[in-house]
Amino acid sequence: MMQATAFEYKHRYLIHGTIYMLAFAAPWRLPVWGFVNNGSSWFLLSNQLSKPLYQQFAVYWNVLLVVMIAFALAGAALRTWGAAYLGATTVQRGGMVGDRVIADGPYRYTRNPLYLGTLLNTIAIALLMRPEAAVFCIVFIALVQVRLIGREEPYLLESMGPAYAAYLAAVPRLLPSLTPRTQPGTHTPNWRQGILSEIYVIGVAISIAAFGWSQGYGWENSIVHIMQGMIVSLGIAVMARAFIPKATF
Repeated sequence: MMQATAFEYKHRYLIHGTIYMLAFAAPWRLPVWGFVNNGSSWFLLSNQLSKPLYQQFAVYWNVLLVVMIAFALAGAALRTWGAAYLGATTVQRGGMVGDRVIADGPYRYTRNPLYLGTLLNTIAIALLMRPEAAVFCIVFIALVQVRLIGREEPYLLESMGPAYAAYLAAVPRLLPSLTPRTQPGTHTPNWRQGILSEIYVIGVAISIAAFGWSQGYGWENSIVHIMQGMIVSLGIAVMARAFIPKATF
């Protein structure tokens, strides 16, 4: 499996942000942010599905919105659940730590709930982008997740040996099992830590759910309001880092 470099791992949040910014700015020529009015995948799909009379435009717009909300909520829930067991310090740190096998909560179904949550969140966000940018974003974000997993798993296997090898054999890498693949362990979730770590993805889900609805052709401001909510969520998430304990090793 492809492995991320130490630089990629340390700056993984910056890399994610760069990919999102490039995708939103596509096709990288003036005027930028063309998705805001009528260039988004969300608008274009609603427009195409409601042809030829466009009388059902708002219906299709809201149906696609429900899909976006489902992906965004699933991504936020999965990342928050995983971070509650792993701890905000571990999630946000620039390096890796392999001192214990976490096989509780979402880690009983998939080895990488945080990365799966990121992919689900990305699919929701991608519908705000132009179609070609949406494909670009999903492909490159997925590639980053694969490279991060490729760096983490050999390190964890070397650090924890047979205990992690048994976990690797039991639990799927990314796509979750429908049933738990390990017995419950002794770790308990710290929901404050989980929420603190995942304020941004939670904010994305709330923004899409709160501001996306359309009545008639009142869709013009929906994407703008969602984007504003996402920016506010990012700002709050950055400030919240001050309350996350710093790693000591």
